[in-house]
Amino acid sequence: MEILLNIFKQSFSAVLSYKIRTFFSVLGIAFGIASLTIIVASVEGSYNRAYQIIDVFGPESILIFSGSREERGIRQRKKTLTMDDIQYLKKNIPQIKLIMPVLYVDDAQVYHNGKIVTTKVYGVSTQFEETWNWYLIEGRLFNEEELKHKKNVCVIGLYIKEELFDNEDPVGKMIVVNKLPCKVLGVLSRRGTTPTGRNLDDRILMPYTTVMAKINHDFKYVNSIRIRFEKGSDVEKLVEEVRKLLRKKHRLSPDQSDDFFILSPKEIIRFLVNLTGTLVLFLGLSSIISLTVGGFVLANLFLLSVNERKKEIGIRRAVGAKKKDIVFQFLVEGWLVSVVGSVFGFIIAIGGAKLLTFIAQFPIKFSPIAFLLAVVTSIIVGTVSVLNPALKAARLNPIEAIRE
Repeated sequence: MEILLNIFKQSFSAVLSYKIRTFFSVLGIAFGIASLTIIVASVEGSYNRAYQIIDVFGPESILIFSGSREERGIRQRKKTLTMDDIQYLKKNIPQIKLIMPVLYVDDAQVYHNGKIVTTKVYGVSTQFEETWNWYLIEGRLFNEEELKHKKNVCVIGLYIKEELFDNEDPVGKMIVVNKLPCKVLGVLSRRGTTPTGRNLDDRILMPYTTVMAKINHDFKYVNSIRIRFEKGSDVEKLVEEVRKLLRKKHRLSPDQSDDFFILSPKEIIRFLVNLTGTLVLFLGLSSIISLTVGGFVLANLFLLSVNERKKEIGIRRAVGAKKKDIVFQFLVEGWLVSVVGSVFGFIIAIGGAKLLTFIAQFPIKFSPIAFLLAVVTSIIVGTVSVLNPALKAARLNPIEAIRE
């Protein structure tokens, strides 16, 4: 134990003796470890966010959009879903617990007491809260009577409340939505932002009948259909059943692609994995390059150190130090530099992650696994880099080393 303690003290003293070299070695490893740590944290964060979104979205729920996946990719707004589709699905799939049409009105101008906001209006049914697990914190949702008679009523998101009403109670007040006077019935609870940075609280809900009759002037088409299945349902199996029924209803031939797009919990995970994959690829290359450069710097600095410390090594060998003691001392020095580099790298990673979260709202989650991986990787880099100089030092002839 005393021998190990002495070796550690000598290694620590040697590392401190070459401050500039140690600094550059630490820096090279730190940047590589920072990239690697952010990769692990971003992967964990993405999966964590995916399961949070699925919990909010509903594990037994799907959302069907008008237009094919390709059309949505180039932001085309072709309407292919109808009110008849809703009745057809409801009739043929007994596992459907709730089904609701959704209509969108983009860039709606909303006025109140001289204040103006541009937001998105959603036409929904009285089942909105149950279908989305999204409940009101003030007031109430419109009822069946108001839905049936196309009443000018609405529910606002918290962002709209903060922008238009400040600390004023909005319930019972009038706002103007695209020149249509509406009475505010309630306020939605806060939902925050999506992984792509869209503010979910920036919205207004209205009866879909009101949106159809007084804003869109279209009683046939809907933008999307929200479905919630019975608890415990095999969602992926039901997704395929929904797909087959809609293709049949839309009279699509086998060689035609779907004219709709189904978003399921599985699709959400796939999206976030793809989003993370881009970052992993970029940071993975960065970390490999940084660690390789750091390793080369470390190896060359230790080779230089061997040449400068020949006399010290020769004296130690002359007084009884074995080859393995010399090798171990150099390895300990390499490990010290590597561990310090991993600590600094972890600190840099935390700073970089905060910047990434601030700029791109990217989900990052640090865990003990990320730090442990950083330390283990740095030790491996240190071992590989220092092993050759350590063996070279151990093979020195003591007498020749002292003479030099």
